[in-house]
Amino acid sequence: MRPGNWEPEEWEELVGGGEGAPWSMIIEGDQVVSICHTPRRTSAGAEAGTWTSPAFRGRGYAAATTAAWADLLSTECPHLFYSTSADNHSSQRVAERLGLRHIGWLWKLTRTPAPG
Repeated sequence: MRPGNWEPEEWEELVGGGEGAPWSMIIEGDQVVSICHTPRRTSAGAEAGTWTSPAFRGRGYAAATTAAWADLLSTECPHLFYSTSADNHSSQRVAERLGLRHIGWLWKLTRTPAPG
């Protein structure tokens, strides 16, 4: 059932309750179609990591797994975060669907050589 974007060792760790737990998944047949896991967690908060198989996107699965993940952590962590990149519009729609408040942008600065 391991999605191709997870290395075997990472997957075993996750489903065994280690790094990345807690998580929520939607499974269809013998295939994981959507998952929300915990890539970062401290006593102050946790971050959601969400993935949906390309063949199953646009069906609300990412929002469902993220909402279930939040329910698992709501009593343990005072702050839950959903992060996404500025160009991932599908992920931004998941956040909107869940009523999550936008709190900022991550900027990446690069150095370009001076002309001349």
